[in-house]
Amino acid sequence: MSTPVWSAETRTSVGKRENKRRWYALRYVRNCRYPASIQELSEHVGPRVGVSPGETAEHLLRGDLPALAGCRAIEFDPGSELVCLDESSEPFADRVRRAIALGVLTHLKPPQIKRNQQGVFY
Repeated sequence: MSTPVWSAETRTSVGKRENKRRWYALRYVRNCRYPASIQELSEHVGPRVGVSPGETAEHLLRGDLPALAGCRAIEFDPGSELVCLDESSEPFADRVRRAIALGVLTHLKPPQIKRNQQGVFY
């Protein structure tokens, strides 16, 4: 999967909702041992940001994943709609720092939320 370079001309300020979606997506992709599909990713991110998985998938496809791929935090193939970390040995923290420096993320991380046995997120 090829990754475009994020440029200053295309950079915009990241909003609170986008930031939350991007952080949750990054956390999920970081722990995957295989490329994640958009459906899988949106089913994970959607409940955490309070939006349906279908709507979350649209936001991920249109803006969040291309932005994260553009700053080389992840690899995203729009054709297959698969997301993963690239195979470089670059530490995850360095990917995050670059995304923050380029304005793709903010340093404000959302809380880590986990589902309990009753299906409630904490």
